[in-house]
Amino acid sequence: MKLKDLLVSACSNLGRSKGRTALTIVAIVIGAFTIALTTGINIGVNDYIDKQINGVGGERQLIIYPKQEQFGSDDGPAVYQEGKSNAASTEQATLTDTDITALKDVKGIKNVKPLIYVSTDYISGAAADKYVFSSAPNMDQMKIDIDQGRQASDKSAEYEVTLAPEYVKALGYHSSKEAVGKQVEIGVTSPATQEQQVVKATVVGVANDSLIQGGRSLINVALADKLLSINQAGMPDTMKTEYMAAVSEMTGELSEERIGSLKKRIDKIGYQGQTVDDEIGMIRSVINAITSVLTMFGAIALFAASFGIINTLYMSVQERTREIGLMKAMGLSGGKIFTMFSFEATLIGLLGSLFGIGLAVMAGGLINQIAMESFLSSLTGFTLIQFSLPTSGVIILIISGIAFLSGTLPASRAAKQDPIEALRYE
Repeated sequence: MKLKDLLVSACSNLGRSKGRTALTIVAIVIGAFTIALTTGINIGVNDYIDKQINGVGGERQLIIYPKQEQFGSDDGPAVYQEGKSNAASTEQATLTDTDITALKDVKGIKNVKPLIYVSTDYISGAAADKYVFSSAPNMDQMKIDIDQGRQASDKSAEYEVTLAPEYVKALGYHSSKEAVGKQVEIGVTSPATQEQQVVKATVVGVANDSLIQGGRSLINVALADKLLSINQAGMPDTMKTEYMAAVSEMTGELSEERIGSLKKRIDKIGYQGQTVDDEIGMIRSVINAITSVLTMFGAIALFAASFGIINTLYMSVQERTREIGLMKAMGLSGGKIFTMFSFEATLIGLLGSLFGIGLAVMAGGLINQIAMESFLSSLTGFTLIQFSLPTSGVIILIISGIAFLSGTLPASRAAKQDPIEALRYE
């Protein structure tokens, strides 16, 4: 009996007791459905978090700040010391060109640049109204989630802006697509001279809603330099070279140990470093923890279903005892009988996982549609549940493997049947 014949026979045998087989498959479907759906949520949420991270900077980006006095530590508040200044400084420390030069010598980072902040008064567009405008300059490795158009380019000498979605209708445009290519006016004032100037810039794109950007638009380097020059007009030269922070790129392997070691080296020379993951890594951890708990419920359902497979095949072995004896008497080896029953168990797992994932995909599509029209309507670009072929393939393989292992006990019993005793079985 060839392998193909054993597979055909296994498929035929599953149809002998349709009700029992169907109930066992349903149990597998429930487990596969739960695991596929929770995995899809995990993929969807993490994909959105990755988009948010890219909107702040890449995984190699390290933001460096001047070290600040702390009120305490993880061990508790700082102890008051008589005769010493115990008040934390309310004045924000800054970096200078000297600090930037010193940071360039730190092993493990490169491309150290001052992080520039610009202050703007308003923005106006097709409508005559003016709106408070907040912007952030492009940074290396930054890649924001775009709805229409493109990200402002640092290679362009033209003044470019990628608008936050909140400004589209406010500025008089009916849609993000209509806003792309239009000119806007940005009002900027110098604190020193109190002189306000108007700078014209082109909208090259509109971003999707972002939890992190907080309504800030993205401007290219050319526009950032222009706005900064207006901000700094009339200021002393020493104030023009003061920066709130610096941005750098980490080199080498990005292991927790290497990043921790780099932060310690920076700390020793009077600075503190923060990665993008430090800012929102906790969100990812919470989401992963929640989906892991939900996945456990699916695993419990699969565990219960494995007993259903064992019971189904044990009953099948008992009902087909004489048939097994006859096959052995005709020369079929115990190994092939074991293979045939193992095929039956694996097929139950395969069918259950396929139906379960199929239902999860349909349910996911419906949930995504409801979510986008209701509680996720304000988060454009966020697909709550996403599925991937590799992940689905792994789920199918795992469930089929569990089913195979569950079927080994009854399959082994069938393979060990004595043909004479089996033929006598009533």
